[in-house]
Amino acid sequence: MKLFFYLLMLSVFQGVSAQTKPTSLSTQNAEVNPVYDVKGIEEKPEYPGGVNAFTSFIGKNFKAPTHKNFKGGRVIASFVIEKDGSLTEIKILKDAGYGSGEEATRVLQLAEKWTPAKQSGVPVRCAYVIPIQLVAN
Repeated sequence: MKLFFYLLMLSVFQGVSAQTKPTSLSTQNAEVNPVYDVKGIEEKPEYPGGVNAFTSFIGKNFKAPTHKNFKGGRVIASFVIEKDGSLTEIKILKDAGYGSGEEATRVLQLAEKWTPAKQSGVPVRCAYVIPIQLVAN
């Protein structure tokens, strides 16, 4: 089974509201380490080499489901890019089944550190959402 996928970076932010204020995970933690929405951040986080490098990294490392009934689908993953550029709080918001969500989590855990987002010149934690479209042939 041959599998193709792509990251739709322009539609990355479905369901995420634009805001310049941080979104809080908990009241106490939000005051110390707020998580900002990528849409409202002054300096966006960036993967080393940019979006094309990130797409290439996922393409090289993602192992497609091999189940005969897998027809493709969409995996939507969210994560936080920390102040040091590491990815944490990886969550699968939508799973295409047959282990595709677990595989997306595995691959994101392998990713290099990003250049973190900045607000007023200071590195901040930033929420990010990516859709990965899987098409079986």
